Amino acid sequence: MKVKKFPLNKYFLEIPIAHRGLHEGNIDENSLTAYQKAIDKGYAIEIDVHLMKDGKLLIHHDEDIKRITGFDLKISDLIEEDLDKYPMSLSKEKIPTLIEFLKLVNGKVPVLIEIKVDGKFNPLICDVLLENLKDYLNKDYIALQSFHPFAVKYLKEHTDEYSVGQLATNKYEGYSKVTEYLLSNLRLFNISHADFISYDINGLPNKRVKKLHKKYPLLCWTIDTKEKYDKSKQFADNIIFEFISLN
Repeated sequence: MKVKKFPLNKYFLEIPIAHRGLHEGNIDENSLTAYQKAIDKGYAIEIDVHLMKDGKLLIHHDEDIKRITGFDLKISDLIEEDLDKYPMSLSKEKIPTLIEFLKLVNGKVPVLIEIKVDGKFNPLICDVLLENLKDYLNKDYIALQSFHPFAVKYLKEHTDEYSVGQLATNKYEGYSKVTEYLLSNLRLFNISHADFISYDINGLPNKRVKKLHKKYPLLCWTIDTKEKYDKSKQFADNIIFEFISLN
């Protein structure tokens, strides 16, 4: 199957991307308040999505909700009706679903969506994501990404409406040395057919990333100190940031 390349829209190269929204103080990461603050500032937003037991997508970073709510529950065991019982610890807000998030943003700012794969890749998460995005009006303001090369590959084979990026870092805990080498050096890039790279600032410089960057845009994450911000200017086309002022 020939996969069509979809260049990353300029908005994702020109507008800094707020990591899980603008969250600090009593504002939880990946909360509707954090997203609204990012919208008010005109920043793009990076989010993470997991598949729940009922087939809906929840916006959350970890595969369980313990760190944010105190309840030791896996997202894959939850349904939407459960969410009111497990509010976020700081703000007491409900963890939002992707549908709730899309209604809030409504095309106002660019959105970078990370597909989380917990264990073996299940293409259903990608199918649900594309279905949720089907009627979103401003598709130019949407880009997708994942650490899992097969998730990237699947998305590239099933949509020609969005850029899809390959996330990577220099350290993969719990993986074999061979797997870590392949993933950290993007040796599956030609299999995943990604449109851009999203790389951990702590792993740069990297020779393979530098070579690919001659052809593909490079985003850096997570920029949370002035030192990392200064470093990112040497390598990246844009940043995914938190806890720092860009003004």
